[in-house]
Amino acid sequence: MSRQICVMGNSHVAALKDGWHAGIAPRTDIHPTFFGALSDGMATLDVVDGEVIPRDAKAAEFFRKISGTGGGVKVADFDAFVLAGMGFFPTPVFNNYRNFATPSTSHEASHFVSDAVIADTLWEGIDASMLMHCARVLRRVTDKPIYLAWQAFCSESLFEIEWRAEQMQPILDNGDQAFVHKMMALSEARLREEGFEILNQPEETLRDGVMTKAEFSRGSVLFRAEAENATAHRENDVFHMNSLYGRTCWNRWDI
Repeated sequence: MSRQICVMGNSHVAALKDGWHAGIAPRTDIHPTFFGALSDGMATLDVVDGEVIPRDAKAAEFFRKISGTGGGVKVADFDAFVLAGMGFFPTPVFNNYRNFATPSTSHEASHFVSDAVIADTLWEGIDASMLMHCARVLRRVTDKPIYLAWQAFCSESLFEIEWRAEQMQPILDNGDQAFVHKMMALSEARLREEGFEILNQPEETLRDGVMTKAEFSRGSVLFRAEAENATAHRENDVFHMNSLYGRTCWNRWDI
């Protein structure tokens, strides 16, 4: 009998949802049900009348429609939970790289700080994210496994966007991909201390350690209940992944 998995998040859940439903299910040992809301709708997630659901009316309506259940999450119906997107991304590490060097980086910058400064900056962002709000809401009502999935790194197509290329190139030039992953690992350690489990981006989807191969992003679609005639993201969207990415995650993640 397959384990019932509740998957929740924002627009990044689309890749996981489409990846599961594209063709034959990639696995038979689990069966996911997808919930979510657009933009910041998940920020109002709460326990309402015994169900986990956003308090915001518009977000709650979308949440019910995506799942096809017509309701919120009944925690007792699921064996584990996967939370995706919602700000779980090392944005502060990328944003601060050019101006802040540390003992673990290989570049010069206008400021030299400890690794802990960057690690704490990343943790502050994660700690205050929608993802952690949702994770802690769930933890209040269940002791079942809660998996937190890192958002995929931006597509390698980012080099077509000037400001993103300027941000990424120095990291590649200095070979500081390991620094990015070190900062992520320090946040992961804090999350595990809180009782959460981590799902990382599958290795075969990576380019140079800190980007996603374009084939896993090209053709990504909006997060919607209906799979047919799904609307594609804008052509230069490098942030969202496609069904191939989602399917690869389901094949690789140990859930």
